[in-house]
Formats: sequence, structure tokens, C-alpha cells
Amino acid sequence: MKNILIKPIFILSLTAGLFTSCVKEDDYDIPTVRDPFFREDFQTVTNNTNLDLAGWTNFAEAGTWLWREKTFTSNGVTNGYAEFSAFGSGAAVNKVWLVSPAISMDDYPNEKLTFKVAQHHLDVDSPNNSLQVLISTDYDGTNVTAATWTPLQANIPVKSDPWYEFKISTIDLSAYTGNVHIAFKFTGSGTDLTLDGAYQVDDFFIYNEN
Repeated sequence: MKNILIKPIFILSLTAGLFTSCVKEDDYDIPTVRDPFFREDFQTVTNNTNLDLAGWTNFAEAGTWLWREKTFTSNGVTNGYAEFSAFGSGAAVNKVWLVSPAISMDDYPNEKLTFKVAQHHLDVDSPNNSLQVLISTDYDGTNVTAATWTPLQANIPVKSDPWYEFKISTIDLSAYTGNVHIAFKFTGSGTDLTLDGAYQVDDFFIYNEN
């Protein structure tokens, strides 16, 4: 059973700076959310390096390339995010995981996950060039493929969506207990030019909703 902590939850509106994308937001409304108890806004990343944020797993199941740290500066404001692009990888198949640290689901009763995803150079809507969002309750922090991963229903951009426009997902995690890990699994190809699209991830927050 979850332990409900009675403590004030402060409402805050996510500012334009918090949700600055690499170009502009899409037409989805930016929600007002509670103060997150887990957050990763990728603002500490170093441009064009392999992502190595503390606690995160960056793992190539197929191919050798990893998720990259990226930044974009517009009007003097720099935004960081994570990206995987298969273009130029040289691998017939890229399957690459970005997995969050362990996050406890026992401290609050109504956990919600929110994050943003954008795409660019996506030529087809195909499972062979796609991004999945998954959750695990048994990942040991080391062996990604040995864990049990359950797909989450997320708002993933498709070919018809404009490049670089972030779409927001909000997912109810209140049914989970114990520690969970959230994974972003990219699939694509560096040799098939119809399957070498890219995805970007930003503003990963988990908060309690009363």
C-alpha cells in the first residue's frame, strides 16, 4: 500500500523557458503541473556528446551509436534535450535505449509522468523507425534486455507532424508501487534512408496530482 505523505503541494505554471523547444511549441496547450518530485530538463547537457547524465542508462541494443546530448540557442536562450538520429550511423538497425534512474512510486498517491517528444526527418510511420515509451518494475539498473518492459501510451510525433515541434504526453502512474524505470527506445536504420529519422526528448517530470 502506498504511504501518503501529507505535505503542501505548490502549484506552479511551467514557464516559457522551462518548455522552450529547439524551435517552437506545437499547438498543444502547455499544462500547469504540480512541483515535480523527479525532474530532468536536460539543461546540464553538453552539446553533441553521448548522453551520460547521472543515473540514466544509455544502451545500444543494436548498432553502436548512443543517445546524444543536444542544445539549441534561440534569442539568447539555450535549451538542452536528448536526441537520437540514425542518419549516418552505418548500422542496418539501430535499437537504442535511454532509461531513467529508479523512481519510487511509494511516496505519493497520484503520480503523473509528463515529457515532450519531437521528430525530424521521419519519412515513414513504421515500427522500423519509431520511438517507444516503456516502464519496468524489475530493471536491475544494468541488464536492459533482461527486464520486463511494458509499453506506455504516449503522444509520439508522426511523419505528418512538423519537424522539431514538441508534443506533450501526460501518463498516469498511480497504479504502480515500488521503484520504476521509464525507457525511451529508439528503432531506426543508418543504411536504409527511409528509416533514418530522429526523435528528441525533453522536460521529463514526475509529480503528484491531488
